[in-house]
Amino acid sequence: MEISLAGIRTGEFLLSDANGERSREKIRTPAGQGMLSAGTLLKADNTVAVNGADAVKVLYGAVETGTDAGALAVEGAAVARDAEVFGEKLAWAPGVTADQKLLAAISLAESGIITRWTETPIASNTAHHLVFADTPLVGTAGEVLEPIVAHVKDVFGALVTGSTISVTLAKASGAGNLTGGGAKAAVGGVVTWDAASLSAAGEYTLKVTATDLAEATSDTITIDAA
Repeated sequence: MEISLAGIRTGEFLLSDANGERSREKIRTPAGQGMLSAGTLLKADNTVAVNGADAVKVLYGAVETGTDAGALAVEGAAVARDAEVFGEKLAWAPGVTADQKLLAAISLAESGIITRWTETPIASNTAHHLVFADTPLVGTAGEVLEPIVAHVKDVFGALVTGSTISVTLAKASGAGNLTGGGAKAAVGGVVTWDAASLSAAGEYTLKVTATDLAEATSDTITIDAA
């Protein structure tokens, strides 16, 4: 009889894998990580992918690595390619979010490990980063540029249509001054500056920033003399 050491039995998370155990590989798991359950997500170096974003393989059976990080690595096995896994049977860390689960599934898919769900986790639609959706490539010094548009995106790159966050447009590089930028509230996750101008000829980049969001930098804008 197979005994579960940490809640999930060996290989219990597997829906299918390649013939002849081609999906699996022997690994050496670094010591000091404690008891790792079957279904634990691992990084390329066989340490635990805590939030799943760097997951490339799945621990096949439970491994006790102890608490001494200086001890010898422990042998084990992992599913590393050509497999389907049951999302609800993976050994998720306490408090892991739906976004993190979906990111982990995306990361595993890059290794050929497809995650199947009984109920697919729903992304939170929470603002994560900014992108430039539209920026002019050319303009004339002192004249109003074509509209500059930024989008508020979630971690998966979808527009956060409910966002009204304040986004600031500023100069990132270039000799002259930017006017008509500054802070504006997003409407449906979209922010537009339609009266911006740059004061002198040269090459510029712009940036958009917002509290707690990853900022974005524009492509180069070439400004001709008036």
